[in-house]
Formats: sequence, structure tokens, C-alpha cells
Amino acid sequence: MDGRVRRWATTLFEPVDGASTAVFRMALGFVIAWDVVRYWQFGWIYEYYIRPKYHFGYLYLDWVEPLPGDWMYVFFAVMGVASLLVCLGLFYRPAIIVLWFLYTWKFLIEKSVYMNHYYLIGLLCFLFIFIPAHHTWSLDRRRHPEWSPTVPRWTIHLLRLQLFIVYFYGAIAKLNPDWLRGEPMLSAITARSPGVPEIATHFPPALLAYAIAYGGILNDAMVPILLSLRRTRVFGFICALVFHVMNEIFLSIGVFSYLMSVADTIFFDPDWPRRLAARWKGVPFVAGPPAPAPASLRGGQRALLAALGFYVAFQLLVPLRHFLYPGYVSWTEEGHRFSWHMKLRAKESAMAIVVHMPNTGVTFPIDPGEDLTDRQLRKVFTFPDMLLQYVDYKRDEMRAAGNDPVITVEWRCSLNGQPARLLVDPKADLAKFEPSILPAPGINR
Repeated sequence: MDGRVRRWATTLFEPVDGASTAVFRMALGFVIAWDVVRYWQFGWIYEYYIRPKYHFGYLYLDWVEPLPGDWMYVFFAVMGVASLLVCLGLFYRPAIIVLWFLYTWKFLIEKSVYMNHYYLIGLLCFLFIFIPAHHTWSLDRRRHPEWSPTVPRWTIHLLRLQLFIVYFYGAIAKLNPDWLRGEPMLSAITARSPGVPEIATHFPPALLAYAIAYGGILNDAMVPILLSLRRTRVFGFICALVFHVMNEIFLSIGVFSYLMSVADTIFFDPDWPRRLAARWKGVPFVAGPPAPAPASLRGGQRALLAALGFYVAFQLLVPLRHFLYPGYVSWTEEGHRFSWHMKLRAKESAMAIVVHMPNTGVTFPIDPGEDLTDRQLRKVFTFPDMLLQYVDYKRDEMRAAGNDPVITVEWRCSLNGQPARLLVDPKADLAKFEPSILPAPGINR
């Protein structure tokens, strides 16, 4: 290992104040607990995990299923308790492991519920398993006053990098022809679509749509850079805060805006909460003596660095995988998830699913509304991979009854206000295809 690289690597294990990670930990636990309450309040536990006849699992992970019957309420209750324990820093290690496991399991049960901020929260829970964020401002700390109130410097850098990726890849995703011409915001504002707030009607539609489009690109590209530079950090934080407030006003995207508003503080110096507390109390802040970095790396630390490198490479490469698929990602949806593509497209679809039984010559239509919830149905009308999953579900039902059907779909779709055209080949027998990581057959690209 080169000398400079070795010195940089050792500084990653230098102890720094754990106050900023403690604030992040408390925000993460509180936001998840709040979201659990919202799931109970709005009936989402029943609607998303108990009511559906069929669940859209993720590729190669479709064995993840909900608990039977009302046990999903117990599932969410345990998750809520675990999130509060994480927030308080009580029994932190087992609590964060349980929280990550349950949150990830919940996430994987139903693809129609996918949101980027759910994915981000799952990643953050995973990272916090390895971060001693309970060494500062926690109930565990009261039980163990001998603990050093520090964290390794790599934990700060890793959390910053994770947020940097969310912002910057969000900007990259917006560099597409539709977004640059103000869509899908322009169509939604002009048509006063559901979800467009009343305040939007007081602005010229084109002006507002272009302001949102180009302001979004500028914000997502510049905020992580501004936050990363000491001289511009405060300005970057203010820009991010304004952006999240506007998102909540215009888009009402739930807990994401609140979590990110607190999470962005991780870009400040690790001791910023102590400095703020000292200023609030009107007493001078006295920083502790800087802790030296280790003289050399041990075997376990080298293994940790290798694991961190793998995780970072995964986070950098996976959002770009849609470039490996032919066609426009907002049309085919291949590589759309886990790539920080946020609010980039709107689709209007008309679909007819037809079954032909070769052994009897009988042909009849299928109404997916008889099998799917409203949310699942909206997603099937958006994502070709979910349509294929539903077709395979119906195919397997019919094969169990002794039939081998041919299933075709005529799907006319309008993307971001453009003229409708066929999204899949209406002559293709989709019952022959299985979900795969490879480009899906039958899509008109």
C-alpha cells in the first residue's frame, strides 16, 4: 500500500466526536417510528400487506412474504418499538439489527409500495448496524459511562457519501429530454391533476414547470458539492432545507423531506451539536484534544476497508445499470428502481389482457382489477416487469387447473403527455416469459 494511501486509510479510523451521528441516529429512529404510526393510522398495513391476494416480490427474492393474517400488525408493532429504542439509544445493537431486518423484510414483500426513500432508510439502517452511534447521547451511554463518546471518522464519511449519491444521481437522472422540457410537471399543472396543490394554480404553468425542472437539477447537482465544502456548507444546507420544504408543500412526499433535513447536518463538523448547545447555553465551547489516528492498520480494519469499498462501488454502479438496457428507462422501467429516479415520469395507460386456450379454442379477457388492489393496479399499468409477474401468476393459476394458456396484452401508453403507443408487442405470448435480470422480451423499445 502506497505511503500516502496508507496514511489516508489510517485517518479513517481516527476517533471523532460522535454527537452528529447521535443526532442522525435519533432522527432515523424517530422518522421510522412516525412512519409506523402513519401505516396504522391510514390502514396501510392491511391495504398493502394483508388484503392483497398476490404480492409482487422482487426478482430472486420473491420468497419474502408477509406474516399470515393479522400477524403483520404485530410485525409493525415490533418494528415501531425497535425504532424507538434506536432513537433513544437503548439496547441499541440488537435494536438496530432487528429494525434493519424488519424494515428490509417489509420493503421486499411488496414491489408496488417501492419508494426511493424507503430504499434509502433501509440502507441507512444497515449502515448504522456498524456505527457506534449509541456512544453519545443515549440511554446505553448512561449505563456505560466508560465508553468513549466518539466514532471512527469513516462513519462520517460513509454517511456523507451515501447522501451525496442520492442527491447527485438524482441530478443525473433528470438530464433526460422529458425533464428538460418541463415534463411531467407541465402536463400535471396544466391539467390540475390530483396531487397538484392549490398554490400551483397561481403561477403560469410553463414558468412553474421549468422552474421546478431546472431548479431541481441545479439543486440536486450543487447541494451535495456545497455541503461538502467547508466555506459553502451553511449555504448548501439552507438550499437543501428550502428544497425539502418546497417538496413537502408541492409534493407531500411524507417522511423523506423531514429525514433529509436532519440527515444533511452530517456534513457539518462532527461536534456541531455540542457547539450549538454551548451557544444556546451562552457558555464557551471547549473542544477536547484531538485523538491521534492509529499508527497502522490491523487485519480487521483492512477487511473493513475492503467491505466499505465494495459497498461504495455497489452504490455507485447500481444506479447506472439502466444504461446497459436498450431503450429509454422511463418507458421500459428497466433499471428504474434503486437508481434515485424521482418523480421523473407520468404514464397514462389503457390495457387489454386476453387469454387464448389452444386446447379448447376459447378466448376471453382478464380484468386485473379482480385480483389486484388499486395501488398494485396503478403500478402494473406503469411497470412492464410487474405486468409480466401478473401474467405469470394467472398462467400458473390456469396451469394448475390443467390448461396451458397463451396470454397477450395490448397496452397503449402515453409517457409524459406524448401520443400513446404500444408498450409491449400485442402478438407476444407473455405467458412464455419468466422474469429475468436480462432485457425483457416483448417490449416495444
